[in-house]
Amino acid sequence: MRSLEDPPAPSRRVTDRPLAVLVLGALVSALITLVGTLVSEGGGSAESARRVGPGASSAARSATASPAPSAPADQGPPGPPTTPLIDSNFPDPAVIRTADGYHAFATNDGGRNIPMAEAPSATGPWTRTGSDALPALPAWAEGGRTWAPDVSARPDGSYLLYFTAQDRASRKQCLGVAVAGSVAGPYTPASDTPLVCRAGRDTIDPAAFVDTDGTRYLLYKQEGGERDPGGLWVQRLTPDGLAGTGAAVRVLTKSTAEPELVEAPALVRRDGKYVLFYAAGVFHSSEYQTRYAIAPSIAGPYTRGTRALLTTTGYRGRITGPGGADVVHDGTDSHLVFHGILRAPGADPLVRAMYMADLGWANGTPVVRGSAVRYEAESSRLTGVAVRRKVAGASGGATVGTLDRPGKSVELDIYAPTAGEYQARVGYVNRGPGPAALAALVNGASPVPLALPADRSHGFHDATAAVTLRTGWNVIRLTASTGSADLDWLEVS
Repeated sequence: MRSLEDPPAPSRRVTDRPLAVLVLGALVSALITLVGTLVSEGGGSAESARRVGPGASSAARSATASPAPSAPADQGPPGPPTTPLIDSNFPDPAVIRTADGYHAFATNDGGRNIPMAEAPSATGPWTRTGSDALPALPAWAEGGRTWAPDVSARPDGSYLLYFTAQDRASRKQCLGVAVAGSVAGPYTPASDTPLVCRAGRDTIDPAAFVDTDGTRYLLYKQEGGERDPGGLWVQRLTPDGLAGTGAAVRVLTKSTAEPELVEAPALVRRDGKYVLFYAAGVFHSSEYQTRYAIAPSIAGPYTRGTRALLTTTGYRGRITGPGGADVVHDGTDSHLVFHGILRAPGADPLVRAMYMADLGWANGTPVVRGSAVRYEAESSRLTGVAVRRKVAGASGGATVGTLDRPGKSVELDIYAPTAGEYQARVGYVNRGPGPAALAALVNGASPVPLALPADRSHGFHDATAAVTLRTGWNVIRLTASTGSADLDWLEVS
């Protein structure tokens, strides 16, 4: 469940298609892999009261209202953002913080309905416990299709586990809820009937959210149909979290710019706004990605971000199909937990590992470390240069130029979720007959050189340099050292 935290969700996704189509999709993905295409999958703010359990400090709790291995395996110390925290199959991770550490829950694997892992800190080291949080399914649920768990704390110290399972009667995926006295369970089903089950439609990916006034909500994804686009819904819950009250509201449907479908909602509250993280695409594809939308109220309207937050391309292929995201706050910093494909479907089963990335907020907009963020040159502060519009091949259709002497510059504001070394990558066109060079000044420090090789065809290229950024806003100023060049974009990762 997401929690509120004004200082600085989960899922095994159904693809809105029958099993036969999923199998066919897996075979196609395997074939594409063989011919060389990378295939992948996805298997301050209020984050949600679930993220911080009742045993955590009072400061941590207030933050919530503002945004199968056969044996346990110790994953070791955390690595860089592209190193898995759990390097075995642990899809649709949901993480909650309690007084005794951090607890993660995932889609069924290794004969367990809800696998679990634990760690002393959000960044690890993470150890799979070997236990099943939900050892006994309710009578209505069929085994083997228990997906996308979400765990949240109640004020009385008990915990709620929302999960997806197949309804024996309808053969459709439905949502259930279970209760336990401790975060590790075991959880006991709260009812012999599903919590949410729509006739003729799969309902998946539950994500709990507790607003600043204590009102509980459940977000989920509902399959679409011929005349129904499906999408993401929010349902108000009773105070005990065991039943819905009032009508559910659809808050997001797939846009034409998004791949295939939307699913895996996770909601936080930040600076008085509601930030909805969600996945787009099919979970076993490299197109699977994490996006976000922002609204003034929990029921919307939600305005999509201008870019995807996590993509295979953004990670330069080092993480494939990043999705199924959840947000966790450790009392100081926020993190985005998600899965990525370690092994694509084919001869072997699909394997999705658990990753974590630092999450920052740039004027209420989420920024994640490790995934490239592109800044268009034409949107920067310009000195002595002009925007060239309708440039064929340019990102955003425009470039800025020409940088041909030190007095001319392009200056951009760059946000870093945490301090450290980043890669600054510049898209450019060398306009001169020979090599050129740019200088990147970060926060007024000594210039970092960027070499631009000669190119008589004057095509688009990119150059990369390591820069050191501080937490929060930074200023990068690009000037000409030698030669002449037009700038297209600056990308930081």
